[in-house]
Amino acid sequence: MKNIYIAFIFLFIVGFAHAQENPPMDNQKMQNIEALKIAFISKQIQLIPDEAEKFWPVYNQYTNEIHTVVKNDPDVLDRDQKILDIRKSYNNQFIKIIGPERTNHLFEAEGKFRQLLIQAIQRRQQNRQNGGGRNFNPN
Repeated sequence: MKNIYIAFIFLFIVGFAHAQENPPMDNQKMQNIEALKIAFISKQIQLIPDEAEKFWPVYNQYTNEIHTVVKNDPDVLDRDQKILDIRKSYNNQFIKIIGPERTNHLFEAEGKFRQLLIQAIQRRQQNRQNGGGRNFNPN
C-alpha cells in the first residue's frame, strides 16, 4: 500500500511537472507540491482529525519561518544553523501535539518528501534529455 502511495506522489509530481515547459515553478505547481506534502506528512505521522486541527497551524508557522530563512540568508552555514534552531524551537510544540515518536517521524517525513520530489524532478530532466518521453517508471 505504501508503494502505491509513493507511486501516486511520483505520478502527480511528474504529471504536473510535464504540464508546463517553463522551468520556473508557478504558483499552481507550488500549491500542488504543498498539497502533496500535507497528504504525505499526514499519512506518515498518522494524524487524526483532532491532532490535525492543532498541528497544521503550528506546522504552517514553522514552515513559514524556515522559508523566510531560506529566502533571505545566502550564507549556507548560517542558514543551516538558523533552520536547525527553528526545528529545535518547534520540537516541543510538536511533541505536545503528536508526541515525541511521531515528532521524529515528522522530521523524517519532511526529508523523505524532499527526496521524492528531487527524484521526480531528476526523472523529468532525464525525460527531457532523452527526447521528451512521458513514460513514467517508479522503479
